[in-house]
Amino acid sequence: SSATICLGAHARARRAMVDARTYAGARASLDGAAAPRAPADVPGFDRANPRRSAPAALLAAREVAARETMVAVERAKLLREDVVACYRAEGVNHLERCGARVRAYLEAIENVGAHRINAGERDR
Repeated sequence: SSATICLGAHARARRAMVDARTYAGARASLDGAAAPRAPADVPGFDRANPRRSAPAALLAAREVAARETMVAVERAKLLREDVVACYRAEGVNHLERCGARVRAYLEAIENVGAHRINAGERDR
């Protein structure tokens, strides 16, 4: 019984090492200043005519766009949590003391996520 548990733990550790080695190249390619921040920054991707781009460049551009959207959504979530905490901490003075945080949150949610389709002229 204890030998089976040890073998199971060893197999899990070996699997984790393989996974780490497998994905290390993918993580390394996304780290640093060389990582593209916009789909137009992907080499071989033509934003004006995406169908003429190389298939790998098209997929890379989609991945970059999705990653940047997820980062923007998560940033907005963190800012929203900060605004809620400020409102709770400041109480009746929240209008004076939380204004900068609210403005940062409103800038962060502009044209991000599901609310992008709801943005109109009256939202400006």
